[in-house]
Amino acid sequence: MAAPAHLFIDVQHGLCNRLRAMASAAVIARATGRQLVVVWRPDHHCQARLADLLDYPGPVIEDDSADRFRARAAKVYNYMEIEPGSDHGAAVLNDDCGGDVYIRSAYSLTSGLTSMGQEQLFLRRLVPSEPVWDLVQSVPHPSDVAAHIRMATGPDFEHLSFESSANWPAERHRELTEWRQKSDVSRFVDRLGRAFDQGAQHAFVAADLAATYAALSDRFGTRLRWLPRDRYDRSARQLQYALADLMLLTAAPLMLASHWSSFSDVAQRLSRPFHRVERSGIDF
Repeated sequence: MAAPAHLFIDVQHGLCNRLRAMASAAVIARATGRQLVVVWRPDHHCQARLADLLDYPGPVIEDDSADRFRARAAKVYNYMEIEPGSDHGAAVLNDDCGGDVYIRSAYSLTSGLTSMGQEQLFLRRLVPSEPVWDLVQSVPHPSDVAAHIRMATGPDFEHLSFESSANWPAERHRELTEWRQKSDVSRFVDRLGRAFDQGAQHAFVAADLAATYAALSDRFGTRLRWLPRDRYDRSARQLQYALADLMLLTAAPLMLASHWSSFSDVAQRLSRPFHRVERSGIDF
């Protein structure tokens, strides 16, 4: 009996970009009878290994040996817009001719073989590593409301390699910068204030700047919950904090999201259907 073909998903950029691409690929692999192989190479966007974050049982490649599989694949897709030969958004395997498939992406994949519901189910079944679970357990939860505040994009942060404008086409980077401005902490202060006025007792907050936590703590005091940290980088330990943040965000019945953020997007996907989500710049 012939061995099954493989679907290699070479995930790119930060934690939640990687998780979205991985979820899409997992559903497509199952639909086409292929074995999913996750290519998870730590880099400046995400210094964590997959095992640092998840107890994931499937095959994983963490080094450049993956390039050999790309060279031999029957079909290659590259969703990375800034790279030569990009076919960002191309329909994946709608005309499947068999063989190994190699996909490089930081985004959800376009295909008639996947769906949001199936991808959400895959994400919800992922098992966090023990260090991540310990962080989750260190914070009382669920809170009445949770907020993800993503502000660190734009000229003040482009000295950071993972925030550099070189990571995206010019138009996409402009969109990111515009939406980050709409997730300013002042919007969340106003919305959280209304939530507390309406009876909320505690709010959990995940943010990418120490100043954001300081501003909210000054305003709301002990009603605020968060995971204290002294670094805001892409190290393996900070990525464990990020995954714990995701889990704590999704525990609340109301989440205030930063629109146009992959982190808020994955948090919404992990949330249960009866949980409400409001988006900065749109709903508040």
